[in-house]
Amino acid sequence: MDLIIETDIGHDPDDFFAITYLAAAGVNIRAILISPGDPDQIAIAKLICDQLGLNIPIGTSKENRTKYSSGSVHYDLLDYYKYSKDGKADGLGVDILENIVENFPESELFIIGPVSSIGKYLKKHPEVKFNRATMQGGFLPYENYKPVVIEEKFIGQQWMPTFNLNGDRPAGVDFLQANIGDRRFVGKNICHTVMFDAEKFSLFSPKNPAMKLFCQAGEFYLAKHSEKKFHDPTAAVCHLHPEIATWYDGKTVKMESGWTTIPGYDKVLADIDYELLWQHLSNPAFV
Repeated sequence: MDLIIETDIGHDPDDFFAITYLAAAGVNIRAILISPGDPDQIAIAKLICDQLGLNIPIGTSKENRTKYSSGSVHYDLLDYYKYSKDGKADGLGVDILENIVENFPESELFIIGPVSSIGKYLKKHPEVKFNRATMQGGFLPYENYKPVVIEEKFIGQQWMPTFNLNGDRPAGVDFLQANIGDRRFVGKNICHTVMFDAEKFSLFSPKNPAMKLFCQAGEFYLAKHSEKKFHDPTAAVCHLHPEIATWYDGKTVKMESGWTTIPGYDKVLADIDYELLWQHLSNPAFV
């Protein structure tokens, strides 16, 4: 599987966990596109690529950023591997996509940040069709589908904010309107029930270089925090193994200051087999 990743890595450690899981599963990551593209965000992506021997381009949605926006686990990792916070990108993400799509036309999309670079590319090339795309984002109200595990805070909610669509709304609209064969959304109605903690971490082992990075990040995180909502890793497993989930035929649409789901032609995560989810995360199978 060839995969293009758009991420806001550095702002939340679950991006790091998701990308290292995908690498451990044997996915051919063809490019990492970062939103917005601060130097420390780039440094984290470079660290992953260098440690895993990935000779791939790293693009950004904005040029010449000087602000540092990462922290916590990411700086622990940079210090541990003796990396500078001043990473340099290979160009704008939208330009990198031109070459990647030409050379790897069967590439799929995995979005765990504002969809800035991909959205711009899709608007520029409406003739291009991607076979599959998964975005961490969206929201499926319980009145549409009530999962086995529910969050009290979502009861009665018709819409919720979604950072990866709100972070660049014009690009988000371009993504929603693009010609994509199988477009899936993995929203907080399920992601907020997937918790990474010490008990779950005991399932993992550094059995390959990618899982070594995953476990190192896990150690750093759990040394300071008791648990973590696993939004992006859940989306990553759903992209590789959609069969472990229940999907609602829906369309993600704007409602007030957030997003909701109405009946439609895309797939929206409605429920998941938690046991299989953790089995896949802790023992990535090659795809």
